[in-house]
Amino acid sequence: MKSITVKQAGGIEELKIQEVADLTPKAGWLTIDVAYAGVGFVDVLLRKGEFSSITPFPVTPGLEVSGYVREVGIGVEGFYVGQPVASLTLLDVGGYASQAYVRPELTVPLDNLGAEIDLSTAAAAIVNATTAYLAVKEIHNMKQGDQILVHGAAGGLGSFLGQIAKHYGASKVWGTVGNKKKTKLASNLGYDELIVRAEFVEKILGFTSQKGVDAVYDTIGGETQRKSLEVLRMFGHLIALGNASGQKVNYTNTDLWFTNKSITGFMLGGLSAVDPKRVGQAAKRALQLLAKKQILTEIYGIYPLEQVVDAHLLLEGKETVGKLLLKI
Repeated sequence: MKSITVKQAGGIEELKIQEVADLTPKAGWLTIDVAYAGVGFVDVLLRKGEFSSITPFPVTPGLEVSGYVREVGIGVEGFYVGQPVASLTLLDVGGYASQAYVRPELTVPLDNLGAEIDLSTAAAAIVNATTAYLAVKEIHNMKQGDQILVHGAAGGLGSFLGQIAKHYGASKVWGTVGNKKKTKLASNLGYDELIVRAEFVEKILGFTSQKGVDAVYDTIGGETQRKSLEVLRMFGHLIALGNASGQKVNYTNTDLWFTNKSITGFMLGGLSAVDPKRVGQAAKRALQLLAKKQILTEIYGIYPLEQVVDAHLLLEGKETVGKLLLKI
């Protein structure tokens, strides 16, 4: 089998393809022949060593895959050899390979969604659509008529947050992007309006007659997150979903206490580790929305495994909209 292995923290030169032995059946697990693997900014951080304390080197990146069941491990039920599936590999990584071990509870059979979905769409969506679904439905508990703001609206996660929020009752969904170019590129992702991030406080307060929004979904962190408290109305909810800026957040508990606002952090991997069944069920519901065309996925580009470096360069340049995939 082919696999991308990163032996140590570093730049794109550490993404090296190699031939390794085929995987063998493992009790309690599924083995799949990978068709597509999603490429996300988390993979870039993984390569740079940001998560080496929990995912030590050498490592094969890849948090989401789709493909066909190759082997059903002893004790696994509900799957069959040759079945099309999509899986969250975020706990074990390993998606940048032609074969992967996947956990049954984090794997969704694609022939049991009530409508057809292709393998590329499933791989492009499963991590971000599941995260967005849980963030909207369970973390914030979206209510009819809510007005929300999404930072990083053009990214892989942002491309689903606005759509799912609208699907579950948000009356207004605004999104921020890093530059004016992206306001055009992301215009088909369901947002009422896209704002250049540097201008969001003034714009949102103007849109809401100074009242602010009910929820902010933040993938950027740092100063953007701190300023987001200014556009939350009383009892507003900020959901911290990432830190693409790499900056620390500077605020005190009085910023929340005195204003009756709240912040919740949410990472899909953390929930998957303690409640994989809940995450697997959410993944199925998110993919059902896609299969039934109730939400759409944006695929920016598909690259062969051998061109993984090109995909990482695009992500680091922060010029992509939606999701990048590796075809394996």
